[in-house]
Amino acid sequence: MSFFEQSFSVEKVGKFKPAPETYQMVAKELAVEMSDLCLVACHLWDTIGAQAAGCQGAFLTRPYNAMLPASNVPTPDFMASDLVTLAEQIILDTQG
Repeated sequence: MSFFEQSFSVEKVGKFKPAPETYQMVAKELAVEMSDLCLVACHLWDTIGAQAAGCQGAFLTRPYNAMLPASNVPTPDFMASDLVTLAEQIILDTQG
């Protein structure tokens, strides 16, 4: 059983994140604006890369992986310690 409708690979653009082309490829494939994308990750550097490219970032905190605020580093648009709460935040934002 598949949990995802579609998956994407950096092989298509030949660059790894945080290269903007990786996120742009996904936006193009889905026919949406970059700002409509939201990268969910448990590594802050992943959300920073997505946000730098114009996407939203959702940070799933884990033990010993807390938010580390720093100057000139974007704060994730969403943040929670469990996936259900994080998903609820994203859903509420899209409805509002």
